[in-house]
Amino acid sequence: MYDKFVAAIILQRRAWGSRVLRSVVLLLTALTVLGSAFSAGPVGAIDRAALQRALQSTVLVLVPDNNGDLYNTGSGTIMDADRGYILTNFHLMGDLETGELVNNEGFAAIGVIPTDVRSAPVLRYAARMIAHDLKYDLALLQIIGLLDDPRAALPNNLGLTSPQRGNSDDLLPGDRLAVIGYPGLGGATVTYTEGVVSGFLDEDNDGEFEWIKTDTQVNPGNSGGLAIDGAGNFIGVPTAGYSRADVAGKISLVRPSTIALRFYDNAILGQGRRTGLGARGVPASTGRNAAITNAQFGDSINQQNRVTRPTNVFPSGVTDIYVSFDFSGFRNGQRFAFEWKIDGESAYADSLVWQNGASGVTWLHLYSDDGLPDGLYSVEMRLDGALLYTGTVAVGEAPASATEATFGPITFATDVTNDNQPINAGNTFVDVGTIYAVFTVQNMSNGTPWRTRWLFEGEQVLSENDVWDAGNVRSTWVSLSHPNGLPEGQFTLELYIGDRLAQRGSFTVASRSAASRVQPVSVTGVVRDINNSRRTISGALIAFLKPGVSVQQWIDSDFDESMIHANGTSGRNGVYQLDAKVTPGTAYSIVVVHDDYQPIIVDNYMIPADAADPYQLDMTMQQ
Repeated sequence: MYDKFVAAIILQRRAWGSRVLRSVVLLLTALTVLGSAFSAGPVGAIDRAALQRALQSTVLVLVPDNNGDLYNTGSGTIMDADRGYILTNFHLMGDLETGELVNNEGFAAIGVIPTDVRSAPVLRYAARMIAHDLKYDLALLQIIGLLDDPRAALPNNLGLTSPQRGNSDDLLPGDRLAVIGYPGLGGATVTYTEGVVSGFLDEDNDGEFEWIKTDTQVNPGNSGGLAIDGAGNFIGVPTAGYSRADVAGKISLVRPSTIALRFYDNAILGQGRRTGLGARGVPASTGRNAAITNAQFGDSINQQNRVTRPTNVFPSGVTDIYVSFDFSGFRNGQRFAFEWKIDGESAYADSLVWQNGASGVTWLHLYSDDGLPDGLYSVEMRLDGALLYTGTVAVGEAPASATEATFGPITFATDVTNDNQPINAGNTFVDVGTIYAVFTVQNMSNGTPWRTRWLFEGEQVLSENDVWDAGNVRSTWVSLSHPNGLPEGQFTLELYIGDRLAQRGSFTVASRSAASRVQPVSVTGVVRDINNSRRTISGALIAFLKPGVSVQQWIDSDFDESMIHANGTSGRNGVYQLDAKVTPGTAYSIVVVHDDYQPIIVDNYMIPADAADPYQLDMTMQQ
């Protein structure tokens, strides 16, 4: 239904053919290593580099209605380039008053800015809303597939860029502020407008400013885009613009980064949550990040393929148990298998050849017209034999022994051993992405409802109901993760047995230095003719070998593909992008070949330690 958003552009990609590769060997004796064939993009001032990064962090967001007709257009900011998280305004996705979505799936088409940042965005990805906040008009999207091939798996490198975080609390009236987005004025290309911070607005007088006021132009289509400070850092989400006929001028409103980042961090906390009870709800990889997430149980299903009234404990005599779930990273033709068990005994199992595409929402169903027997029910799902998900629910009353069950004091740690013992335990941590909470268990019987509740700075960020099926274990653990590192502040974990608070503990994430972590960067650039810089070269094959591997070693290994770290092919206008990121401060050997040009061979090309993301590396070839 969304095929009208697919750009009618097909780029022909060439594989690393043996004929072309072996031409390297033939030319090696006559080849001069062309160190000058590479030229990094212009260094320029720091603000210019930061601006380019900010421009490439801003995407076009197109939202269709349920009929597939375009309903809203706006902008978004890439918050996580590897996982494809996009921050935008909710009013693009639905009605702020009712919360009703423009389309039932929370779907949006995503346009990505080209490398030259001057041309119109390329409609490339499909995304789905995974979290929202009506009060602050914010929404979080995640890329789930390719727009022109919904059934294909996502590439290893999405080719995206995210901005540096800024702190809107540091702003003062008169400070520089700029807005980036796709307002549609003056064509389809990205628009940059600049002004100053005009002031702040505290609508509910609670001491926190809900808005940054600015004279910077925020027009329809800018909504959900990127607001940056003078250093190019993310400091807010452009949301609204106001003007009055009787007053000259216009004032625009930007949602501050303190609020926007709090929403984003809280929404992402718990993504990839794990427990020490086996594979419960744990996305496991098969192929490229194949995963089952957001699984929920209930006794009925709606038109959006999701259960109504989610629960983990069903009354005696229930006739139907549904489990709905999101799937991603699947490929048509893979073998999907599932098995229902009752009290550990197989009740129903089946398998099928997957034909539902790379991502979406679907469900499984177990039923009995005579009523399902009381007991502990579990369902396992596998893809090509790899376990992706195990979930457990109970039918009937909870065991009477639940009143005697206890959880011991919580120990927080950065890792756990195979026998559930904490590693690097403490209550204050710096620069961590995952924290494990280890606790002892007594008198827990299978079928007992229990719950985890995580709070950050006193606000709930994750709450999950479960049913105990681990038997008489002595200890276990749960974990909390954030792909960009847990934010600074105090975290609290509450453990419930039924409705009873059984244990509570807290830890703190202290200040960390973002500069201490080296972030991988994408590599992109243009391949040109050395004798005519206006002549670009399409079809050039570029390979970055793994660190420590020389070109000669690669040739001697008969061009072993396992030695290639990343590769790419120059397309229209000579532009290329590697299919994997590289690490700044690391040296890579590089090979560039083309049928009509002399190959380029360079050993140990150093990616600058301060390389921007993306790092632009242009190349020139000689006939």
